[in-house]
Amino acid sequence: MDFTKSAPSLHTLPVEILSYLFSFLRTSSILSCTSTCRYLRKVLDDSSALQYVIELEAQKMVEVTAPGAMTSPAECLEILRSQMCSWRAFKPTIVNQFVQPGGEVSMSFGHLSTWDDHPQIAQIRTLDSGLSESQSYKRWDADSYPMPKDTPFRVHSVCMDPSQDLFAFVALEPNHMAEISSRIYLETISTSEPHPLAASEILMSFKPHISANCQFNQTKMKLKIWGDRIVLLSICDDYSCPARIQIWNWQEKQDFKCVYREKEPYDKIDDCCIVNRDHLIVSSRMTGRLPCRLSIFSFPDLGKPPVRVAECVLPFQPEATFLRHSPFVTISPDIRRSMAPQDTRFYPDAKNQLIALNIDGPPSFVFIIDTDKLLTTCQSDIHTEGQTRVFPWKEWGPNCSRCIVDPVPNTLYVLRLEVAGGRAVHATPNDASCTSYSLRTYDFNKYRISRAAASKDFRGRIVTEPSTFKHRSFDEEIVTSLPYMVVVDEEHIETAANMIDVTFDDENILIIKSSERDENEFVINVAKLSSMAAGGK
Repeated sequence: MDFTKSAPSLHTLPVEILSYLFSFLRTSSILSCTSTCRYLRKVLDDSSALQYVIELEAQKMVEVTAPGAMTSPAECLEILRSQMCSWRAFKPTIVNQFVQPGGEVSMSFGHLSTWDDHPQIAQIRTLDSGLSESQSYKRWDADSYPMPKDTPFRVHSVCMDPSQDLFAFVALEPNHMAEISSRIYLETISTSEPHPLAASEILMSFKPHISANCQFNQTKMKLKIWGDRIVLLSICDDYSCPARIQIWNWQEKQDFKCVYREKEPYDKIDDCCIVNRDHLIVSSRMTGRLPCRLSIFSFPDLGKPPVRVAECVLPFQPEATFLRHSPFVTISPDIRRSMAPQDTRFYPDAKNQLIALNIDGPPSFVFIIDTDKLLTTCQSDIHTEGQTRVFPWKEWGPNCSRCIVDPVPNTLYVLRLEVAGGRAVHATPNDASCTSYSLRTYDFNKYRISRAAASKDFRGRIVTEPSTFKHRSFDEEIVTSLPYMVVVDEEHIETAANMIDVTFDDENILIIKSSERDENEFVINVAKLSSMAAGGK
């Protein structure tokens, strides 16, 4: 009698069990396993849950669902692919228009915010048309804060994170003019009350950060929020005052030591942004004829000063730069409760984001930089404590970036371009007089590019070859090669008024123009992408 039995294998397990086991693997491991034989491939083809896991990671998105939502993996997969198809078709349609006072503009999680420095007024508008005016619009005025008589009080920077209902602003409060301290106030957007998650209602600079020779109106400050991190960049127009960076975890009490100050004022810092929670990218212009550079700081331990781990040299010395970057969406219980019942949304994974380094013109241009590739390049070399590795442009720039310019030469000082996640939206002039514009979208996600290449109805252009750019301040042609696809909207935006900017998230595109009636007002058009049939065409 033959008692031998066949060895157990994956083929002997039911499809349901295999799908469950595969769901714990990374996308690359799932694809490796299911490519070994037809049986395992059929498991993937028959499982919407596995396909959804792969699609979510490939598009580098995160899911946000309302409490109690019963959306199945098949339905989530359909929504996600339909959203991808809508962006690939790129046919924005104006659905709303409103007027809002001007100022600095930002957009996050379906909220538009403006900050006007001179009247010291912030305004926040929810782009959900289903809400009443009182629910969808908030106005904040710095004059509403009672301060001691004859004490100057001026807000220098405002930052908002609607996904955390967080409104933060920083004020300089000089006591005797020779001693200037700063305070960061943390409130809720919805009620203007102290934020319940804040470990302290006010974050204080533990010592004066500006010299006694610095004038009150020479100080510039920038606030940045990334989840539980807040960064305050203090800059003075007086070169005798070195720049200063302070970082807090605003939800935890701690012995504050995470502060960085230049030992000597050898450069001019322009802007900064947080990436991957514990890294900071700072753009600065060097004195003399030295090129501009991006400094990479690491701050995994807020009990210690941040460490400058790398400097990435740019091939030019511009008049001014500033950084645009994706807003971080915090997935919290509060944000889920704010959603409509049964609602499911998708937002870019903050660990994989683009930044746009804007170079003032004319002619103006933008370097779009893949921060994941940039950090990988900077961390590929062993870092010696106390030393900063300097990366020449050719060691990081061509592979990590792509230079974007307006297709028609013009006299604009700033490119009208915004980034969010792996995408960018660009309002490009159609003529030198800048009275007509076209919208175009760029996508730098490798998976979405490959899907577009396989699509028969894709009307855009895929660019994988390097591009060269020559500028009057460059000694030689600059080569960039980050792959992307681009789609241009066929409709033109005719405007007699000045096109101010364009901004967007995954659901709305905002076209911002100055009002012909009042130069201090913005006319804002809200556009949504035309839906396409689902199914991953």
